[in-house]
Amino acid sequence: MATALLKDQGPRVTRCANGFSQPYSNPGFLNCIDIDECFENQHFCGQRGICVNQVGSYLCKCPTGFSNYGNRQTQCAELNCDQYETQPGQTLPGFDSFLSLLRNNCLVLNNSTLSGPTRPLSTGDGLLTLLVNTTDVLQLDLQSNGHRSSSEVTKLLRTIEISIRLIAPLLTENMTRIETNLTEVEIMVRREKTPPKGPVSLTNENTQLDTTWETVVGDDQNYPGFAFVVLLSYKNLDSLKDNTSHQSQQLMSSAATVSVSNSNTTNLPQPVNLTFNHLQSSDVDPTCVYWSDENGPGVWSGRGCTSVMSNSTHTVCSCNHLSTFALLKGIHQRKGSGQLLLVMWVGVFVALTCVVLSLITTLWCRFVSRKRRGGHRRQQDVQLHRK
Repeated sequence: MATALLKDQGPRVTRCANGFSQPYSNPGFLNCIDIDECFENQHFCGQRGICVNQVGSYLCKCPTGFSNYGNRQTQCAELNCDQYETQPGQTLPGFDSFLSLLRNNCLVLNNSTLSGPTRPLSTGDGLLTLLVNTTDVLQLDLQSNGHRSSSEVTKLLRTIEISIRLIAPLLTENMTRIETNLTEVEIMVRREKTPPKGPVSLTNENTQLDTTWETVVGDDQNYPGFAFVVLLSYKNLDSLKDNTSHQSQQLMSSAATVSVSNSNTTNLPQPVNLTFNHLQSSDVDPTCVYWSDENGPGVWSGRGCTSVMSNSTHTVCSCNHLSTFALLKGIHQRKGSGQLLLVMWVGVFVALTCVVLSLITTLWCRFVSRKRRGGHRRQQDVQLHRK
């Protein structure tokens, strides 16, 4: 049995230190004993974690392939390091060394080993700064080509999303913000024993995200002891080259990636709202879109996103999934409107033609009918006269 120092809260009032309890009431004497947190709650460390009781505390040991990201009192979550391996033709220029660094940190976190010696674990702040700077350089390289191809954008966005999911749990501050010439990121992290609840909002120069902690966390049963939400905006992805039609798709806003600790974000129970500032004031109604790479190199798609409100300077989009979002200029909409107008005028012309033909036919039938009746009457008059 372990005893603990008593914390003095004033004259004649004392209590046991954190991690200890008084098993029975005795006003004149406190006998504090250690609390076995592992016995009281066997889910502290998750299904695969091993809870180890310590004097006044506890810690979680994670098996190989699982990690609690250096916080020894949170659940062990599965961590896949293979996704950070560099592959020829799949990795963008400049990201090779960065992904290698991420993989090294991943292997350290999940207690795996490399074939050679591993470098010490990098800080989340250092990794985030390196990610933003690398993204800046890549955006400049893509800009020099005149257009950003769909496959290049898909590779960039995939790399950003998998990197953020490893970096965010390693951040030390509750709020982290980095802004450069071409990239702006804001990350909010909550570390609590119980899942946080209520609204949460992130804002940068061109975009605002509004959601809830319930959406960020997802299933409470799989809550790992932390939750994070990320809003990352790209200032130089406003023009994309469509590889299939060889036409440019112009965006009316900056593109923004939204990422949360919840891994199941394909069909959210509550939609998230994004408020975009228009790059230029315009009366053209934009389309709320996200980057979809399910059926090819990548394309802007409006599935699952709707425009809630729009004026000449702002548009509010509501989406039931998470990805990279933006406002697409209504080029196709205006083409569709012109085609619809043409069809409408053709329909009006056909309708008028039918009316004219119907009128002519009616008049002709009446004329023929009168002529026949007139001839019949004359024949009857002739017969009567003969009689």
